[in-house]
Amino acid sequence: MDFLVILFALVLTAVHYFSGVYSKPIEKWHSKIISFSAGLFIAFIFLYILPEVFAGVEILGDTIFLLLLLGFVIFHVAEKYIYQHVKNKDEMLKDLAGIHTMGFFLNHFVVGMLLYFSTDPDKGILGILVFLPLLLHTLSSSLSLNHIDRHFNSRPLSILIAFSPVFGALFAMLLQINVGVHYTFYSFAIGALLYIVVRDMLPQKGEGKPIFFIIGLVISAILIFGINGLSL
Repeated sequence: MDFLVILFALVLTAVHYFSGVYSKPIEKWHSKIISFSAGLFIAFIFLYILPEVFAGVEILGDTIFLLLLLGFVIFHVAEKYIYQHVKNKDEMLKDLAGIHTMGFFLNHFVVGMLLYFSTDPDKGILGILVFLPLLLHTLSSSLSLNHIDRHFNSRPLSILIAFSPVFGALFAMLLQINVGVHYTFYSFAIGALLYIVVRDMLPQKGEGKPIFFIIGLVISAILIFGINGLSL
């Protein structure tokens, strides 16, 4: 399993690192990709990932829900602190880009943790398909970061962000001591991810394509219920 997770994390790294190559050709599809990946991801969270987390109630009790809340709140406060570090919004774009870069690093670090906690070949195809929404999330966020990189072209930071899913996955592996530790960090990571979905993945205001959001959601639901042999 560890080999598969690292392989998946390296694929996410490659998707981000080479985003400059494919960003222009698919720029016109950006809003559709974001909407589709959001629908796909949200369905996976509610129909697959959250039930997996709630299985830990037998081990940690209601602490599971507190950890979910802490993940959401701490990630929100940390990101707000980062983004509000620049008091003068008219300061150099380089400073603002640096702050966005740190936010993207934290985002994909959590994605790497989730990749480790959620990918499970023993559960068959569904245990591996969780990689698909994470891949689309990385694709859409990398496109967004490319707009910042035009003003902030730093190779070391680009490499750092690209490898953040690998760092997150390795961090999760180091913490995999027992079942209790697993569910503790899994719950916290999912809480943080819920914030990421609400804050960054869902298109804001008039942006996005609702039909692509619905298509992504329906495809996820069909896959999950179909593979599990369930019915709506």
